[in-house]
Amino acid sequence: MKFYSFFVIIFVSSFSLLYSQEHQTESKPVVVEEETTKQKTTTNTLKNILQIKQDTLDKSPKADIKKYISINIQGDSIYLDTTLTIKKHYKFNYLRKDNLELLKYSNIGQTYNNLTHRFDDLSFLPEFSFSSKSHAYLSSNDIKYFQVPTPLTEMVFKTVMKQGQHTDVFFTTNTSENFNFSIAFKGLRSLGNYQNILSGSKFFRFTTKYNSSNERYNFKMHFVSQGFENKENGGLNDESILNFESEDPLFNERSKLSVKFEDATNYFSSKRYFLDHQFLLTKKKDSVNNKFSLGHKFEYETLSSSYVQNVASSFYGDITPGLNNVDDKAEIKTTLNEFYTDLSSNFFGKIKVIYTNYNYSYKSNSLSNEQVGFNQNENAISFKLNKNLFNHSLKATVTKNLFGDRLGNLINLNISSNAENNLKYSLGLNIISKHPGFYYELYKSGYSDINWENDIKQTQIKNIFLDLQSNLIGNLNLDFRLIDNYTYFSLISEEKTLIPAVNQNSSTIDYLKIKWNKEFKFGKFALDNSLVYQNVAQDGNFLNVPEFLSRNTIYYSNTVLKGALFFQTGLSVKYFSKYYSNEYNPLISSFHVQNDKKIGGFPMIDIFVNAKIKQTRLFLKAEHFNSTFSGNNFYSSPSYPYRDFVIRFGLVWNFFN
Repeated sequence: MKFYSFFVIIFVSSFSLLYSQEHQTESKPVVVEEETTKQKTTTNTLKNILQIKQDTLDKSPKADIKKYISINIQGDSIYLDTTLTIKKHYKFNYLRKDNLELLKYSNIGQTYNNLTHRFDDLSFLPEFSFSSKSHAYLSSNDIKYFQVPTPLTEMVFKTVMKQGQHTDVFFTTNTSENFNFSIAFKGLRSLGNYQNILSGSKFFRFTTKYNSSNERYNFKMHFVSQGFENKENGGLNDESILNFESEDPLFNERSKLSVKFEDATNYFSSKRYFLDHQFLLTKKKDSVNNKFSLGHKFEYETLSSSYVQNVASSFYGDITPGLNNVDDKAEIKTTLNEFYTDLSSNFFGKIKVIYTNYNYSYKSNSLSNEQVGFNQNENAISFKLNKNLFNHSLKATVTKNLFGDRLGNLINLNISSNAENNLKYSLGLNIISKHPGFYYELYKSGYSDINWENDIKQTQIKNIFLDLQSNLIGNLNLDFRLIDNYTYFSLISEEKTLIPAVNQNSSTIDYLKIKWNKEFKFGKFALDNSLVYQNVAQDGNFLNVPEFLSRNTIYYSNTVLKGALFFQTGLSVKYFSKYYSNEYNPLISSFHVQNDKKIGGFPMIDIFVNAKIKQTRLFLKAEHFNSTFSGNNFYSSPSYPYRDFVIRFGLVWNFFN
């Protein structure tokens, strides 16, 4: 009850702000009728001020909420959802994505450890280098474009671990029915509880979208600037790990634990310019059933990753003679041009032919006179088909590298049911080869022992998958993969060192993943379950994942104050079985394989109270509530402890002007 009372106090203190929001969005002034009695009950007052409708705007002159639309790069659209669900609870984090299959580190804004084998990017382009930043990095596929009847603002705020805050502010408007732009800024600063673990990030996003009045020409364009700053401590040293696990009250103040580095910093930055425009060649009167268009997509991006350390560390060996400190910097510049034709007809479906030109330049140790690198111009051709047939959607993509060393090949087949019934399914096959990342091939550091130039083969993945959605059994996903030339970092020596080495597995790895999700409701109570089973068959321990992963959330939902406030409160338990987790390696901004220490086997229990007032969602969570009594056996990777118990508060606030 104390937990709930504290939450209610926070809400009551914000009512005056919400009341001002209501008046700002009114099209007419509000006339307040004189009360017949001197005293008003709190319930009636709140009801008058906060009277809401769940999924529509407050007053009749306002536009329907379903007219506020976001559109992805493929052209798929969804309308703005201001409801409060358990899915929103899962996504209220730094990534604003469900992180079931990821393991957080102690400070917000750090990297994430993978609890499953990641294979989300069906692209023949080289894999993202410096993978520790890939979770928070916004690719072109993550950018949304908008169509709104009135200006829309969204404000996100969330407390952090220590001395800082996390904010994300977004605004979009249509200057006319045909032209929209949006602008957003996301910032983070969090000191963290351990030595030299500060995290900071800045994201700036600008998008614009245009459709001509005759519907013959359209474009989407965006600019994104991303920057990360992470103080790196290399994790706890051996003595501090013993002190941490001993549960000595002296070390409850985590800053007293010694770390491997106290002067290392990792910087990452990216700037991207993107344009996709299309011209319809068929006339509007002839394009009801048949459309033919020409298009062009342009993307230019610069990316850099730096590791700065004032004093050389014995964990990485000796510094190169003549250098006073370590200042490694790698740079990647890419230019992508796609020229395509798009045919839509009732008979053929949608057919798309794409010619891709990909130019890239990679430099390692770019701040030194001894910089090394490579650049190349490569080309590929792709065919895409999308056809509706017998209440099913058939999608196929074939991409062939015409010439070049680092573009891959892709075959993707997918058939899914379109019928609106109790059982939906999707069956697919992927065969893909792609470069594992430029930094596996070439890297040069200020440390004399960390330099390599390798002949890297492309990673090849063949997978079949089946997705089922049923009201009876829930969501079931089966994924089986054959992985060849699996590429990973290991350590050159196991004797108190972090010096990385590149490896490619010569044998085939068999990977099976089964994921199930189902929510059970009992009146105002609900139980949401997610279970993941994984099995890896390999000649060694290269691809390491936990065998079992689960998240179970029991919660209670209700509307109080006569409809003025909707809330959910409950408990969520996440668990994964013990496994040889990869270890974070700051210098290469990636992870290396280790087989000395298992992590896992501990529950992560969160207690939460979430609420919705108008279009405002508020979130209050006690993270890792059980850490105070379950023992110090919780880790994100072998040298990095997981988060201690902390109470965090945040909100998502939408304005419709």
